[in-house]
Amino acid sequence: MQSLEFVKKYSSMNIKKILNIENLKNTDFFNIRRFIIVFTTYSFISIWLANSVSNKDKELMDLSQEVKILKSEYVATKTILMSESKRSYLLQKAEALDFFSSQKPLISIQFYDED
Repeated sequence: MQSLEFVKKYSSMNIKKILNIENLKNTDFFNIRRFIIVFTTYSFISIWLANSVSNKDKELMDLSQEVKILKSEYVATKTILMSESKRSYLLQKAEALDFFSSQKPLISIQFYDED
C-alpha cells in the first residue's frame, strides 16, 4: 500500500516538474524546430498516402466499369455462339434425314391482313 502511494506522489511530482513554467521557457526542453520538421514530414506523408489511396480508388472504379462492359460482351457473344451451335445441330439432324440447307438466303414474306 505504501508503494502505491509512493508511485502516485512521485508521478505527480514529475508532472509538476515537467509543467513548471520555468521548464517551458527553456528552449532545450521543447525545441519547436524539431516539432515543425516532424509535423511537416508527417503531413507530407499523410497527403501522399491520401493521394495514393484516391488514385487506387479511381483505378478500381474504372476497372469495375470495364468488368461490367466485358460481362455484357460475354453474354452477347455467348448468345450468338449458342444460336450458331443450335443451327449447326439442326443442320446435322436435317442432313441425317436427307434435307439440305439452301444456298440462297431465306426470304421473309410479309403478310398483311386486310381486316
